[in-house]
Amino acid sequence: MYPKLVAPFEIIPFELMTKKEAKQYFDWFISQIPIRIEILTAHYEETTGGSQQELNLSQESLVRLWAWFSQRIKMVPKTRQELKEEIDAVPDWLKEEVSNNTLKFSEITSSLIIDVGIYFGSVFINELRTLEWGIVHKPKKYVYVNQPIVIGFKKSGLNPITVVNNCSLIELEQDPDDNRLFDLFNVWKEYL
Repeated sequence: MYPKLVAPFEIIPFELMTKKEAKQYFDWFISQIPIRIEILTAHYEETTGGSQQELNLSQESLVRLWAWFSQRIKMVPKTRQELKEEIDAVPDWLKEEVSNNTLKFSEITSSLIIDVGIYFGSVFINELRTLEWGIVHKPKKYVYVNQPIVIGFKKSGLNPITVVNNCSLIELEQDPDDNRLFDLFNVWKEYL
């Protein structure tokens, strides 16, 4: 079974974190990056018969990684309890939309999304030396407040885990595209 990324402390929603809590999470997250990349590349090697060296944090390696990962994206039904909690948490005008969304990523897909996202962010930092992992504490309404993101772009930070999550949904709805992450890398390069 693919190991989950689990913090050794309780995690609260990012928007509720204090600056100190966000820094604690960020420091832990950064310490996990090499470990998670090692786990991901070892799993890639085990399941493809390829080499871990094929995932060398280069822009080109994103094609191999996405071609491999996209074949492993799986959805499973949400439990009744999960669906009820989601419906109860939204305003009335959204309830029907939420109630129709009965699927979620499988546990292994969710874990892989995090690690592929970490890898994607690490490729940016490896290829473009002006970028780094960072956190933004203000404004509190910022969509990625207190979350580890790649910073150094002109107007915005990149949350690579969210990007991979969204790409995974797109991959299921559209024709498969092995270049999806590679192409997004090139799009984001234009924001430097």
